[in-house]
Amino acid sequence: MNPNSKRFFGELESLRGIAALLVVFFHIEWANPLTLHRFFRNGYLMVDLFFVLSGFVICYNYGQKISCIRDIVRFMFLRLGRLYPLHLFFLLIFVGIEFAKYFGESRFGLMPSQTHAFALNNLPAFMANLLLIQPFIVSTNSSFNSPSWSIGVEFYTYLIFAFIVLIFPGKRKFTIASFIVVSLAIVLYSFWGAEGLSPRTGLGFLSCILCFFSGTLAYHAYSRYGRYFAPCCELIVGCITIGLIIFLSLNENSEFNFLVLPLFFLLIIALAASPPKGGLISKFLNSGPLRWMGAISYSIYMTHLLILMVVGRSLAFTQKHCNPEFANWLSLIFVLLAIAIVLAVSQLTYQWIEKPWQNKFREFGARRFKFWAGRS
Repeated sequence: MNPNSKRFFGELESLRGIAALLVVFFHIEWANPLTLHRFFRNGYLMVDLFFVLSGFVICYNYGQKISCIRDIVRFMFLRLGRLYPLHLFFLLIFVGIEFAKYFGESRFGLMPSQTHAFALNNLPAFMANLLLIQPFIVSTNSSFNSPSWSIGVEFYTYLIFAFIVLIFPGKRKFTIASFIVVSLAIVLYSFWGAEGLSPRTGLGFLSCILCFFSGTLAYHAYSRYGRYFAPCCELIVGCITIGLIIFLSLNENSEFNFLVLPLFFLLIIALAASPPKGGLISKFLNSGPLRWMGAISYSIYMTHLLILMVVGRSLAFTQKHCNPEFANWLSLIFVLLAIAIVLAVSQLTYQWIEKPWQNKFREFGARRFKFWAGRS
């Protein structure tokens, strides 16, 4: 195996799909026998796994393709095409929901179960979401499609990455720069006393920078030492997976969340180093269903909050009209129903919005910028 040869990391894409599904489980708030388990309550840490994976893949694809300001513009244009269309689509849907709430309140005197129309999701919040700056403003961090906070911090982390690649060309210089960035991020976390890697500390941007550049370091570690992982990658992946399951199942104190980052780091290197036709774990991660879930993972992440809102309210209505003895079973059935709907809707948004617009941006970039071919 040549770690430097271009390849598609199917195992990493499937891992992203699994992580997206765990985020969905984390956001299921109604009482049920499944998702109240500590393992799922720690699902928010999967967002940090997204950031580490993103750093690895972006560095792999673009780490040697940025040599001038024009290249940065090209790079950011493609990243915008990857993230923004689906974000804008759901932002407009949530705006429509606010107008529907306003109409119900003003015309029929209906009282919302949580907040009044445009109380949180107001014009300033809309503009912040439109510009992807909502995670940097306390009052807008949880507005509209709240998981999109991570899209905002990731987009501007891409910009930092691009400038660091430009200023520190070459693998050696960039690796040193990434190590410095990660070190500074750790120091800042310690200085501000942030609770682990939780985005609710208000330091989501710093969390993204720490995890993303840990991912770039993981890529350079893979490119240099990946061949040493290959013979025993199945064992390494198995041990790390068991360690992650134990950690997620037992962790109750967010102050220890930082311990998960080295596990993510090693897991990604070991999976990337897996031979294309590896053992059972590699074959499992390259199975059709998981590869499909990995392909639609961004859609899963962006669609799930709206679906859970609708399913949760439907469950509350149904429970009022059913036998209380069946409440637990009913809540579990609605969990499975929610997951099925999220996957189905995500396939549609991937097929009709995410992929077509990504291709449009890539085609426009190729014409306008004469951009390089390859994945965005």
